[in-house]
Amino acid sequence: MRSILIFLLIPAWLLGQKASVQLNSPDVLQVAVYDSPPFGLQYPDSTYGGLMVELWEDIAGDLGFSYAYTLTDMNTLLSGLQQGQFDIGLGAISITPRREALVDFTQAVNPSGTGIATAARSRRNAFANYWKPILINLLELIGTLLLVLLVSGTIVWLAERRYNREHPSERNIQGLADGLWWSAVTMTTVGYGDKVPNSQIGKILGIVWIFTSIILLSLFTANASAILTTTRLSSHIQSDDQLRQVRVGAARKSSGEEYLIREHINYTPFTSIEEAIDALLNEEIDAVVSNVPVLKYLNNSRDYYQRLAISPRLLLKNNMGIALPDDSSVREPIDQLLLEKIAEPKWQKAVYRYLGED
Repeated sequence: MRSILIFLLIPAWLLGQKASVQLNSPDVLQVAVYDSPPFGLQYPDSTYGGLMVELWEDIAGDLGFSYAYTLTDMNTLLSGLQQGQFDIGLGAISITPRREALVDFTQAVNPSGTGIATAARSRRNAFANYWKPILINLLELIGTLLLVLLVSGTIVWLAERRYNREHPSERNIQGLADGLWWSAVTMTTVGYGDKVPNSQIGKILGIVWIFTSIILLSLFTANASAILTTTRLSSHIQSDDQLRQVRVGAARKSSGEEYLIREHINYTPFTSIEEAIDALLNEEIDAVVSNVPVLKYLNNSRDYYQRLAISPRLLLKNNMGIALPDDSSVREPIDQLLLEKIAEPKWQKAVYRYLGED
């Protein structure tokens, strides 16, 4: 009889705990949703969805919470939690040291990370994607060098014309072709000696050209190497050292921007991750740094389907969580349920449905 009474009292005690949670929580929780598909988004019919939104609704339903959504950006979400405007923050909110100093977080929900995306290179279009930019840049460089040779050859030929009339010789620079030939062999340090300037002014110009050509040849070699290296890196960027050598973009207030600032890597800020990816595909930048699950989701979306190459190597491992104000009265009950929910098959199915991975 006593055991039956205890058995009946346990559910009543649990209901009492749930009721006490409701009494200590606000009547309607203000929930800020960071617009970051697939973790938090607003559909055209003004309803809300996403992986973190579904998890929250499951938890809130069990706890009996009432809530109202507001779609916002990361900066507004964090400041709103600090100022008491919001009670809950949902979306692709990675738990970073900077954010932890501003707000509180629940237990980590799922492993995440900051990574790099570049434009996908199709094997079928290997020439257009890889070799064509190299050839164009090298041809521009060679064209500039030939123009300089032409100017140098013309100047030395004009300086030698009077001397040639007075002292005819086969070794004299007798025309523009001879001037161009002399400039080229002098620049490359071949120096055949079959054509040389003989006048005083010609010899002075020759000395100037010898030292100038050494500098020009060094610049040509350095620029050619830079063209080859930059084009190769833009297809195989996997580390912060490589990021420092290319043009990088990141969405404002994102985990990618935080990482770039922390590592002192120059970057171009964009209003959204979609704007950054558009700039990448338009060749305005060479890489985008962002949350890897978000990049994978966008790479499988209709707008960007398989147009991104996402590095398998993470720049930084981190986790996502539900953001809360400091000393939130609802953190403990949310934490308890959250740990149960993410261990259930329902959560794994939701992850697979949104991210395509277990």
